[in-house]
Amino acid sequence: MKVSSRKRILLDFLFRHGALIVLIAFGSLGVWGVDDYGAGPDTEPQRDLAGHALDYVLGNVESLKQDYHRFYGVAFELPLLLAELALGLEDTRDIYLTRHLLSHLFFLTGGFFCYLLAYRLFESRLLAVLAMLLFLLHPLIYAHSFFNSKDVPFLSMFMICLYLVHRAFGRDGRWWWFALCGVGAGLLVNLRIMGSVLPAAVVAMLLLDLVRVPEGRDRRHVLASMAVFVLSTLLTLYAVSPFLWSDPVGSGGEWFAALSNHPHRDLQLFRGEWFRSHEYHPPEYVPVWFSITTPPAVLALGLVGMSALVLRGFAASADVLRDTRLRFWLMLVGCFAAPVLAVMILGPNVYNGWRQVYFLYAPFCLMAAFGAHWVFYLFRGSRLRFSAYGAVGAGVSAVAVSMVSIHPSQHLYFTFLVDRTTPEHLSDSYELDYQGYSVHQGLEHLLEKHPSSPIYVASR
Repeated sequence: MKVSSRKRILLDFLFRHGALIVLIAFGSLGVWGVDDYGAGPDTEPQRDLAGHALDYVLGNVESLKQDYHRFYGVAFELPLLLAELALGLEDTRDIYLTRHLLSHLFFLTGGFFCYLLAYRLFESRLLAVLAMLLFLLHPLIYAHSFFNSKDVPFLSMFMICLYLVHRAFGRDGRWWWFALCGVGAGLLVNLRIMGSVLPAAVVAMLLLDLVRVPEGRDRRHVLASMAVFVLSTLLTLYAVSPFLWSDPVGSGGEWFAALSNHPHRDLQLFRGEWFRSHEYHPPEYVPVWFSITTPPAVLALGLVGMSALVLRGFAASADVLRDTRLRFWLMLVGCFAAPVLAVMILGPNVYNGWRQVYFLYAPFCLMAAFGAHWVFYLFRGSRLRFSAYGAVGAGVSAVAVSMVSIHPSQHLYFTFLVDRTTPEHLSDSYELDYQGYSVHQGLEHLLEKHPSSPIYVASR
């Protein structure tokens, strides 16, 4: 076989199976590096919550009622606990490492669904793999995918739900896709109440379908789809939320009141100033944190993509109801912009950076892939088209290099938008390791230097 033929076969294999190669590569790296990440103070309360929920299911009603964190969802924590019990884990280290690995694998699952959705949107394997890489190569979120069992699973579930929504509204959409979409939405809302933005968007799109019925359907089909979606969402939410079982209405109101105004009272550091987030919240808090911790290439592509989509929406305003693909893209814009504006205007208790709204990155990375698509299309007939490919590739590669160079402290990643000339300036301006994940590395260093001496650990 000629060398040129072998190269062509290799390139064709890489092109067709790019997503699988990326998954295997990231999965291998995750298994290799899982014990490099420490655990934060949220881990044990979340694990206790799952235990109390399991006790409640088995008949111990008071166990869950007395848990301070009972209004946090257990749709992800309970499977983690069941896996721990099934494996018979008793050693604390084994338990934590298993939790970290399973959390990371679910993050990779979200990345795979990002690929599936992007392939349906662009009908291009190249852009689909690019979207998947953009999803996985966010330094801050990548590190949190190991030790954060609340916010990153919510992000991954949000991406899975976006894929289900696209399938439900597609040409091959059937009632069972709306049922699956409802199951996903119920799990999503259980994980974080802010997930209600997605079922609200689905219902809004179905109401638009009632105004202009899509080709091949009628109003009865649209109403049936809405009923199936709403019913499956509510039933799933009820099934995975034990605290709702005894009094759905009363407990639901208490749940909404507790999580819509979180009782967090700790001081927050932002732009060199301290404040308590339950008393005052700077309107620019989330946009600034998002901008200074998102890789510059992704941030630029996302802003380009979002701007192009908004302009396309204005240009085709009369056909938005008929063009289901454009309508889905505009829904992604709304899923990103609406929560950001809500946080800026209403000032809810968001703290520790933007971790409570990590789900914003799901629609944003898809819009970043659209931005790359728009740039490639803009230079399609020009000699600069290869420069465009090279620039995007260089931007993604730069992120990967940065992540490797700061491993395992990717959660401390900041872009050039922040003055990083001295560590002191950065630590005096923003919260860094606010939950002490890097203490793990410090303890390992002490053990290496003083293997026979006792080490005393104090916590506040």
